Amino acid sequence: MQDLCIIIPTVNRKDLLMKALESYTELMPEVTKLILDNGNQDIPCNDDNTWIWQSTQNLGVAASWNYLIGKAIVNDFKYFLILNDDVILQKDEAQIRQILSKGTPEHFYLCRPFYNWSSFILSKKVYEKVGPFDENFKKAYFEDNDYMYRMRLGGVSIKYVDELNPDIYLNSQTLEKDPTLSGYVENREYFLQKWGGLPESETFKTPFNK
Repeated sequence: MQDLCIIIPTVNRKDLLMKALESYTELMPEVTKLILDNGNQDIPCNDDNTWIWQSTQNLGVAASWNYLIGKAIVNDFKYFLILNDDVILQKDEAQIRQILSKGTPEHFYLCRPFYNWSSFILSKKVYEKVGPFDENFKKAYFEDNDYMYRMRLGGVSIKYVDELNPDIYLNSQTLEKDPTLSGYVENREYFLQKWGGLPESETFKTPFNK
């Protein structure tokens, strides 16, 4: 049984997602792809290792990640390669395994900051230690900053890995197509209230300083 899976939420970029899935099916045919379609895009499933769920509404980034991670855990996956639908990571399974061999299940693996959390590996152990993504961050923005800070508070070792930098990177194509999917203003305010400062300037050691 595979312990590694790919997780991709999507809402309105079926065109880009299908190109990415074609690449992953070719490069990582044995790795299961878990897709959450938040936009009723009628995504075809032509591969037994591609699993697709439909949502009646857009859950947003944090809730979508939690939903798919929940599905992964129920199916005994222990490592989640989480990708945006507007990037392509042209790596095969052996290369992903090589990344994992450089650390332990207690490590978190992330692409370089320029690529904005578009490609990262989260383990079941780290997820259980830190907890789920905060679904009070609606739509998109700051859910990743929140998790990063929580990992640092929890003593998780964070490894920036060049091999996770997407080979094809089309930043924020979902928001470019539909700007209403951004929750930037509301999420920024919520982050400030929760941590007493913006990312990299947080002052609270517990949420809301409680």
